[in-house]
Amino acid sequence: MGEKPLYYAQPQNGLFLFASEARAILASGLVERRLDPITLQVYLYNGFTVAPRTILAGVSSLLPGHWMRVGLDGQIREIRRYWALPPFAADPPSGQDERLEDLRQELAEATAMRMISDVPLGAFLSGGLDSSVVVALMSRAAGNVRTFSIGFAEQAFDESPYARWVAERFETQHNAILLGLHEFNAWLENGLDAMDQPTYDGLNTYFVARAARESGLTVALSGLGGDELFGGYPYFNLAPKIARLATAGRRFPFVLKRALQATGRLHGPFKVWHIFEDDIPPGMELLAAYQTSQALFPKTAQANLWSKSPKKGVWFGLPQEFVDFLNSEGSNTDLLARLSRYVLRLFQGERTLRDSDSMSMASSLEVRTVFTDHVFVEKIWRIAGKVRCQGAPDKPFEAQLARPVLGDDYPYRRKQGFVFPFQVWLKNSAMRARIHEVLTDQSVLERLGLQKGGVIRILKDTSLPWSRWWALYVLARWADKHQAAL
Repeated sequence: MGEKPLYYAQPQNGLFLFASEARAILASGLVERRLDPITLQVYLYNGFTVAPRTILAGVSSLLPGHWMRVGLDGQIREIRRYWALPPFAADPPSGQDERLEDLRQELAEATAMRMISDVPLGAFLSGGLDSSVVVALMSRAAGNVRTFSIGFAEQAFDESPYARWVAERFETQHNAILLGLHEFNAWLENGLDAMDQPTYDGLNTYFVARAARESGLTVALSGLGGDELFGGYPYFNLAPKIARLATAGRRFPFVLKRALQATGRLHGPFKVWHIFEDDIPPGMELLAAYQTSQALFPKTAQANLWSKSPKKGVWFGLPQEFVDFLNSEGSNTDLLARLSRYVLRLFQGERTLRDSDSMSMASSLEVRTVFTDHVFVEKIWRIAGKVRCQGAPDKPFEAQLARPVLGDDYPYRRKQGFVFPFQVWLKNSAMRARIHEVLTDQSVLERLGLQKGGVIRILKDTSLPWSRWWALYVLARWADKHQAAL
């Protein structure tokens, strides 16, 4: 599933290095501080790196569900797969109640197994469906559960009232923390330093983990992973529409596709036209569509940032090795099941799980994710995507699964998502000036192979979401801190 990464390098004959963090290998002094040009493109597209490559040239990441055999001479003998997502299966015509009860039992067992600990243990509780189910199952298994939630003064982002309802309903020992601009400014540099590889979305995990650790927890259970299985994101609706556009586009003249692609933007409805920026083999429309829906800097936007023509080997923000990895798991006509697999492998496996691991360990907190239990995932995978992912992003199938656990009085609501008010904080922070200073430093940009004019245009475009210039800053700061360059 990708819960724990393994990085390795072969800097010279007879030497094999491995570690749970890429920067540990870098700290050995045995590998060059050289950035991987393919991964730089991947990062700008996604805001995170994608296995088996890393941000460092010569350092690789073992793909999820694989094992490696290394000889005494330091040479890799073989790399093989030991686990894969099961083949897609059609939804059985009957037995709905029995199936739901079987899933509840499996999820309860997965929760109980992750509660085994000889140190203080609790749970993240946002008040959303996934974390609420985990807390309810923990309460059933042991009682006297410790829970932890984060709230914000910015009401549009605050879910703490829902977390408080769950805590009271299951009589947990609840600790609610209010995070604001003061904590943001105080913890920001430490959070950036904690990044193993650059990731534009890792800070929220660091803030949660640090606050949880300071509240006394050593191990925390998390509801991470439910959205990927049950269609908890808006792009479960958007990506199939973009895929249909890509299929229809096969009939468009080349000139028309290029004209449409040229109107693409970095956000908003015109972003979808970036689906025409690369050739799409038959059967790959949905993957290209999903990536287009997620892109920070699509291929044509990156062309305005690079000082030299980028190397080939990236397709819609993915290294070819990862595309092959996805294709090896098979395919079928169930679009939502395929999309769920892409989201699980990319958004979860390459982004949220990796961020959760590195950022929580930086705070000396162990995070255990219940919904990534491989037996539970295997059982979920037998259910058609059109059933388990219907009604995105509100997850009605999961709500049906959870109702006997949470009770009929649980306040079901439209999915909000656990989002930090970073854009609000950054506007009111001295950090904005620091970001501008770093991203206009010619020596920093040369280290990354970026041209100043393109970066300045990004900084001046006030219509762009904060994530675009933030992703550039995180990359620049990471490279500068670790003295890594192309």
